[in-house]
Amino acid sequence: MRACGRNGMRTLTAATIAAALVAPVSATDDSAIALGRRIYHEGRTLRGEPLRALLGPASAPLSGSAVACGNCHGADGRGRPEGGVLPPDITWDELTKPYGHRHPGGRAHGPFDERSFARALTEGLDPAGGRIDAAMPRYALAASEVAALTAYLKVLARERDPGVSDATLRLGTVLPDDGPAGEIGRAIRAMLRAYVGDLNERGGVHGRRLELVVAADLEQAAERFAANPVFALVSPYAVGSEERLMQFADARRLGLIGPFTLAATPDASLQTYFLLPGEADLARVLLAFAAGNAALSSQRWAAFVPDPDGPTAQALRDECARQQCAGIEALRADAALDPGTVARLMHLGVRGVLFAGTEREFAALVAAADRMGWHPSIFTPNAGLARAMTAAPSAFAGKLFGAYPMRADAPQTSAAARSYEKLRRERALGDRHAAAQRFAYAAMAIVEEGLRRAGRDVSRERFARAVEGLHRFDAGPLPPISYGPGRRVGALGGYVVAIEPQGGFKAVSDWIAIERR
Repeated sequence: MRACGRNGMRTLTAATIAAALVAPVSATDDSAIALGRRIYHEGRTLRGEPLRALLGPASAPLSGSAVACGNCHGADGRGRPEGGVLPPDITWDELTKPYGHRHPGGRAHGPFDERSFARALTEGLDPAGGRIDAAMPRYALAASEVAALTAYLKVLARERDPGVSDATLRLGTVLPDDGPAGEIGRAIRAMLRAYVGDLNERGGVHGRRLELVVAADLEQAAERFAANPVFALVSPYAVGSEERLMQFADARRLGLIGPFTLAATPDASLQTYFLLPGEADLARVLLAFAAGNAALSSQRWAAFVPDPDGPTAQALRDECARQQCAGIEALRADAALDPGTVARLMHLGVRGVLFAGTEREFAALVAAADRMGWHPSIFTPNAGLARAMTAAPSAFAGKLFGAYPMRADAPQTSAAARSYEKLRRERALGDRHAAAQRFAYAAMAIVEEGLRRAGRDVSRERFARAVEGLHRFDAGPLPPISYGPGRRVGALGGYVVAIEPQGGFKAVSDWIAIERR
């Protein structure tokens, strides 16, 4: 086990170390394995306290999840590269192989047994008395905790993640079945069930049939997933509850694939894989569009945003610098209600406005600007403002633009897109809530591909690496999907549409891809 972080801790005592060495190490019951699992994955002891350890010749103190074994040895115990170091395989069969071990640098020793493994954990010595790699912490564990960890390592190689059996792999989702979002929830559920049914008819994935557990809300999900553990979450309805949903998934170590939302917050959780960009990245799309338009590229900009120091404002500043625009001033969205602010922007010569406020604030802005004879180009990353834009004064004709992460009229020519349309027809899914159907289909296509790449011996960790490795993956009715070590938005870009007063929408760009921030 190796350390991947630092935290404060009191110095370990010799008595603590000795206690772990002299006690018998023979626990093999389920409770011991459960405790060992908690120590290994979470870095918590029998009493629920943070695990404590010392690192290196200087005995630097570490504690908690920073020294959880799985951080470096991986969820399966087989080791993974970390900071240029490759931690070894610590599954019990590997530790105890009869011909022993030879390490880079020449250190060699015989096989571990329970007693020598306890000594390695607490003193950092191998069976021959040699000093183990300095990246391996020395742990303060009670005898029962050493026994529990040993018991867990003996079954680790055969343990499967929750939701996986020889014959099935169980997925979960959270979808409302009544209220204002009930219809959308039912449309997503119908597509997920159609996809899973079709996939199972084709033989499943690596000989496993997929099952779907549906909950109406997070409270019900906690109960149902406790009774029927799931491997990952797929396309849950997340509008307005993005943060709660991610916290729910993170607490259970669940990958969250394709939540139904346009409020992507890619920095909030590494376990969440969004399909489409949120407001901040769509705002960047609009600036990139303007930079490519000779009539718009040199404009001085103002941005009305919920928080002038928030993610949308910062994304705009970064993109403005990248596109070498004349500068951008971020204002609170409610400043649009102040005619004095409108007049000031007009006198400053602002010709481009990025607007991410409410309908009321937008209406006040364009009414005041029209009275003053000021008609800048106005861009919005908020699809909910389309109706308000069509009600703008006629003098704004040709000056109103919106960014959208997908277009209903975009060509659907790929094999996956044709499979999506075929499934909709065969399962009679209808045309209502087409966007929700697209989300659900694309999310399931990503899950299927991730499972296939992870292989028969699938784990959550292997699955996450597989999804992270997708590059320009054809998920069907959405733009190509790419993830990466620091990228959690699959289709990073959007389309720009001109919005005309008194109605009318016209596509004015192809897909505009933006770089990861």
